[in-house]
Amino acid sequence: MSRITKKAVCGVAGIAASLTLTISGARAQSGAAQPGAPSGGVKMAEEVYKNIQVLKGVPAEQIPPTMQLIAASLGTQCSHCHVQGANEKDDKTPKEFARIMMKMVLDLNKNTFGDRMAITCFTCHQGRNKPIAIANVIGAELLPRALGEDYLATLPPPPPVPSISTAQVFDKYIAALGGQSALQKVPSLTATGTVTQRRPGRDFPSNQIEIFSKAPGMGLTVTRAGQNENLLAYGANGGWTRAGNTAPRDLRKAEADGTKLDDPFNLPVQLKQVMLDAKVDHPEVIAGREVYVMTGRTQNLPLVKAYFDKESGMLVRLVYHTDTPFGPYPTQIEYRDFRDVGGRKVPYQWVSSQVRNREFTYAMQAVRAAEVDDTRFSRPGGTR
Repeated sequence: MSRITKKAVCGVAGIAASLTLTISGARAQSGAAQPGAPSGGVKMAEEVYKNIQVLKGVPAEQIPPTMQLIAASLGTQCSHCHVQGANEKDDKTPKEFARIMMKMVLDLNKNTFGDRMAITCFTCHQGRNKPIAIANVIGAELLPRALGEDYLATLPPPPPVPSISTAQVFDKYIAALGGQSALQKVPSLTATGTVTQRRPGRDFPSNQIEIFSKAPGMGLTVTRAGQNENLLAYGANGGWTRAGNTAPRDLRKAEADGTKLDDPFNLPVQLKQVMLDAKVDHPEVIAGREVYVMTGRTQNLPLVKAYFDKESGMLVRLVYHTDTPFGPYPTQIEYRDFRDVGGRKVPYQWVSSQVRNREFTYAMQAVRAAEVDDTRFSRPGGTR
């Protein structure tokens, strides 16, 4: 199985599903034979076609439209799996893997969905050879159109990775904020403002928010919703959260890493430390401006991507993924409206976008350089 390529896996992932659609329909037809039953004059696939292994018991007349359905659903040609002019041959790895996928999907539909056709190749592929497996954050570009098997080949090659080191990118970022001396001069900040959640077709009331941030790595966010205060804090040894008057709980490891990345005031100080295996990737364009892209991870998050304006050096976007049993959960943060506070630049607005069409806009009315006692970040003992 090790010789089966990723492209082969993606290309045939939906084959079995399309076939199950035809199989289910065939079994429901009047007079159509079930596997193992007498054919009653209806020839089965194995009687007409050579080397049939999985589709035994399927009427032969259903095979051509089934193959056409597969090709249309994946945006491919029959030659993707079959040797032209010799369909019975097993020389191509996509066909080898297709049989495994067919059995898997047949078992899923039978055992999970009560022998009901619930999964098709279009469920995942939707006309694309390679399924898109990561949910879009709100505001992201629409999914690319299904352009067939050659879609990726038609795309222009990515621009070359720039000959700049991660240290140089970080240094330019710090310089854009006012320099290392400015960050040391203003090690702690307090901010007050609002946070507003938005979903398509629905706007939520804004909530008051207060943020305490202290270098080298402590933060507390207080969100007031009516009479309740929701607290979220992190520090060197993890973090904690409390909703209203409930008992506080420890943050999970990945949750704590995400909370650190969510703090825009401490981020310049700690991004370099928490971002492991950082490397400069292919540049991209955001809002018409070229950006350096740096990728890495944290101890508990599988992917972090930071986007720095090529000219100014300022961080304009941060993306991180949280692992789930069903794929990565992405969060994207956009930084806006930088202003001077005590000689260092800080964002007065940032937008955090997530899947499920959730978008949170943080808008600060005031950001001040102020001493913050360490006890501010201490975890409460219980309810109050």
